[in-house]
Amino acid sequence: MPKPSVTLIPGTSKPEMPAAPMQPPRPPTPVYTPPAQPPTVQKGVSPTSQTIPARKPIVAKPSSEPAVNLTAPWGKLIFSDSKAVLLTGERALVGRSDHDIGGINPEVDLSGIEGADTTSRIHATIEHIGSNYTITDLNSTNSTRINGKRLEPDKATPVNDGDKLSFGKVTCTFKKV
Repeated sequence: MPKPSVTLIPGTSKPEMPAAPMQPPRPPTPVYTPPAQPPTVQKGVSPTSQTIPARKPIVAKPSSEPAVNLTAPWGKLIFSDSKAVLLTGERALVGRSDHDIGGINPEVDLSGIEGADTTSRIHATIEHIGSNYTITDLNSTNSTRINGKRLEPDKATPVNDGDKLSFGKVTCTFKKV
């Protein structure tokens, strides 16, 4: 099989590419500087003798701190026997305390209230999210109701100040604090 050969011819060269046109230098990127606030002027006082208050820098909360004060009450449940339970934290579990099975200790323990035998150990949760309040039935045996209307299990439902809540046969009124 014949091998290809390359023949160089003297005096020929590659054509040169024209040089790229020179571009003018770019101006520096502008930096945003917030406008200075004019000083507050008090009547009858010369502006030169007034002091301008220093601005306080905005400081972010460390991520290790909770966004909500977990001890501040945001609501309460008032039962028919006039017993009231304060709701704190972001969420409150409603149910019956049970030391025999895994030590269940809900924040709202209904075990001492008449009709508690109709409530589940883990019955519902009441949550405080911003300025909204919701209640979620946790697939309880005898349902959760708001103003007599049965809740769909595992679906957060808005609750308002003054609503009547029923956990089985135990009833109470929700109040914002």
